[in-house]
Amino acid sequence: MSPAVRARLRRRLGRVTAGAFIGAVLVFLFLPLVLIVAFSFNASPRLSFPITGLTTHWYDVALGDDLFVNALENSVRLAVSTAIVAGLLGAAAAFGIQRFAPRTREALTYAALLPAITPVLVVAVALAVFFDAIGMRMSLRTALVGHCLIALPFVVLTMRARLDAFDFSVLDAARDLGASPLRAFRDVTLPLIRPAILGAALISVALSLDEFVITSFTIGGDQTLPTLIWAKMRRGVDPSVNALATLILCGTLLAGMLSYRLSRIRL
Repeated sequence: MSPAVRARLRRRLGRVTAGAFIGAVLVFLFLPLVLIVAFSFNASPRLSFPITGLTTHWYDVALGDDLFVNALENSVRLAVSTAIVAGLLGAAAAFGIQRFAPRTREALTYAALLPAITPVLVVAVALAVFFDAIGMRMSLRTALVGHCLIALPFVVLTMRARLDAFDFSVLDAARDLGASPLRAFRDVTLPLIRPAILGAALISVALSLDEFVITSFTIGGDQTLPTLIWAKMRRGVDPSVNALATLILCGTLLAGMLSYRLSRIRL
C-alpha cells in the first residue's frame, strides 16, 4: 500500500472516528429529552418500553390541574417581567460600559458576568438570607429579583457584542443634522439595536422558564412550573410530569431559537 493511500485511509478513519464521537455526545445530550417527549404521549402510565400507543391524555390531565394553571400563570408572569426588567437594565448597563476605555470596559464586562459563573446554589442561599434579613416576605417579587440577577449577565453580554459592532458615527451625523439626543436615540440607535434587545429579552425568558434552584429558595408559598414538577416527582413518578416537562422544553426552545434568529439580524 502506497504512502498516499495510507494517508487517505488515516484521514478517512479520523473523520469516521470524529463523526462517531460527536454522534455519541449528541445522543448522550439529547436522548433524555427525546424520551421525555416520547413518554408524554405514551398511552401506558408505565415509563418503560415498548410504547403501547399514542395519546394526549397526560396533557389533558396536566392542563386540567388547577395547580398547573396557577404555576403556568406564575411562570409566564415571571418570564415576561424578567425579560422587561433584565432587558432594560442590561441594555442600559451595556451602554454605560461602552462609554469607558477599552481596558475598563472589559473589566466591567467580566464583573457583570460574575453572577453567571457563581454557583447558583450560593446565589439562591444569599438571596434567601438577604430577603429574610430585611424582613421581606418570599413571593413572586423576590423570585423576580433572583431571575433578573441570573438573566442580567447574558443580556449585558448580548448587548455588548452588538454595541462593539455599532457605528457610533451615525449618531454624530444625526446630531450634526439637528437631532436632539432623545430623538437620535429614538430614530437611529433604537432601530439598529432593537433586534439585539429583543434577542436578549428572549434569552431572559428562556432562563426564567426553567429556573428552579433560585426559584425554590425565593418564591415562598407560590409555585412555578419547575417547582411544581419537583413537587410532583417527590410523590412518585407521575406520567403527567412528562407533559409538563415537554411544555417547558418547547417554551425554552422557542425562546432560544427566536433569540438566535434576532441576534443574527444586522441592520
